[in-house]
Amino acid sequence: MTNTAVGVARVRGPGDPPPRPPWKTRWRRPIAIALGVLAVLLVGALVATWVPPADKPPGPAAGTSAPAASPGAAVDATGAVPTAWPDATNTGVPKGMALTRAESLDLVTDGQVVAGLDIEGCVDVHAKNVTIRQSRITCDRKTWAVRIFDTAQNLVIEDVEIDGSGVNSTAVCCDDYTLRRVNVHNVVDGPRLGDRTTVVDSWIHDLARLGDSHNDALQTTGGTAIVVKHNRLEPYDKAAKDPLNACMMVGSTTSPVVRDLVFEDNYCNGGNYSVGIRDDLKAQSVTFRRNVFGRDFRYGVVAHPDLPGIDWANTNLWADNRKPVLDN
Repeated sequence: MTNTAVGVARVRGPGDPPPRPPWKTRWRRPIAIALGVLAVLLVGALVATWVPPADKPPGPAAGTSAPAASPGAAVDATGAVPTAWPDATNTGVPKGMALTRAESLDLVTDGQVVAGLDIEGCVDVHAKNVTIRQSRITCDRKTWAVRIFDTAQNLVIEDVEIDGSGVNSTAVCCDDYTLRRVNVHNVVDGPRLGDRTTVVDSWIHDLARLGDSHNDALQTTGGTAIVVKHNRLEPYDKAAKDPLNACMMVGSTTSPVVRDLVFEDNYCNGGNYSVGIRDDLKAQSVTFRRNVFGRDFRYGVVAHPDLPGIDWANTNLWADNRKPVLDN
């Protein structure tokens, strides 16, 4: 007879551990799962409530800053004659500020603010309420360093250096802008003043003589609502002893009239006439007051101050003796 094994039963010996109770075997796996779930929940709660501290809030992206600046400057009919004017210490890019290199800009977004750039090129502005601040513009085209198109309004340029590379015909042109604490140099002409333009607390100097160029620190050929306040205007070339053409040239050759122009609190040295007023000027409410003049001109301080529409105050003084430049 053949024996066939259908199973083997193990018999406990005297050294074996006691048998595991049935309830321990039944609950062991569910308890392990529950403990694992509880551990995961506890770790998740701890992570959710702990946020690593930030070193400091993130700053604006390179080339942007906020808010935009306000255009214009207040004029004062009764203030005191100044004794100090802008120079290298308080115009242009603030000392020690790091700049990000950039190429020419074409600004087409309303309200755009551009800051902290070293622009190796020129700037064209098409949009409204644009601000350019704390930047350097080095432009070598033969027209404008900053060109303002007809679609633009209320451009503000502040704490900016404009270098015309010795070839730039005009620093800024032409309407709806404010320059504030701007250092303009190495251009043939400084800013061109059209409608609704303001230049305040700025330094325009070291103009670039090209052939028989008629260099003007500032010039208007027609416009309304123009303010030129508390600037240092120095067309005189000390090295060449060349007075150039004018600190301020006033004419109405491209517009019917120059109206509501205030030229006050400025220092001016140089020019054929420091203030060149064309004899064919059509003027309405054009005021010169509390300006101080050096003597490095070729012919005189002002041409044609008695034209209709011109108000030349006796508070326009010589720098050296603080006496009126014109005898009344």
